[in-house]
Amino acid sequence: MRTQRWTPRSVLLVVVLLAVSFIYLYPFLWPVFSSFKSSNEMYTAGFKLWPEHWTGENYGRAWTTANFSRYLFNSVFYSTASTAITVIASALAGYTLARYKFPGSRVIGVLILAFLFMPTATSVLPIFELIQTIGLLNTVWGVLLALTGGVGFSTLLFRGYFSAIPQELFDAAAIDGAGFFRTFRLIFPLAKPIIATTAILGFTSSWQEYFVPLIFTLGNPELRTVSVGLRAFTQQYSVDLSGFAAAVTLSMVPIVAVFLFFQRYFIEGLAGAVKD
Repeated sequence: MRTQRWTPRSVLLVVVLLAVSFIYLYPFLWPVFSSFKSSNEMYTAGFKLWPEHWTGENYGRAWTTANFSRYLFNSVFYSTASTAITVIASALAGYTLARYKFPGSRVIGVLILAFLFMPTATSVLPIFELIQTIGLLNTVWGVLLALTGGVGFSTLLFRGYFSAIPQELFDAAAIDGAGFFRTFRLIFPLAKPIIATTAILGFTSSWQEYFVPLIFTLGNPELRTVSVGLRAFTQQYSVDLSGFAAAVTLSMVPIVAVFLFFQRYFIEGLAGAVKD
């Protein structure tokens, strides 16, 4: 095996990259280490990460003060269910746009792309009125439908991926007499990379959403999510920083777990989605 020869230039490059990496990692490391600090140390430690006296009582306070036992369950349910709906709906839409040419198909693709640039706040009021009209306001299903808003972007990802699949596979399925849904069931497992990409993006978006769960649960606080529950640590004249750090650390665990589970397909999915 060849040994790596360290030159002054390569050492300098590694040092610079480590420094840049630490700058990006610091916002994620701060709540993790700060969650083990006492309340007094939070105000005296400054930018120092390592706690002088380790304590785990912040996690107990975070679990009770922010009602994490309830809000964590709500966040897991909303994020998982909305991700499943997004994957299925966007896969069907992307498959249709990629494999079938019909009048208006290009216009639909352009409109989906245009809607991606609309601010989220502009669509909240129409969605609020729609959910209120169908009687789902302040209900689990109303919040779930409001959080399922990433179908447009995921549709474009699936369309690009399905467009790159060789036509021979579809021709073979047609010769065997497979219809639309049967062909879709045969092709869908081939899209594991893009499924993983959509799942990561959809789960992350739903998990960290704050505005939508707050608006659609004003009449039923028990339906709120972890991101909304973090407000419990902010009082009128004070902030429980150590408890807040512990709550933030707990809220990051599911996101990290989802990414680690799907990471092997994530980059491949993004690379395949750009082919159209």
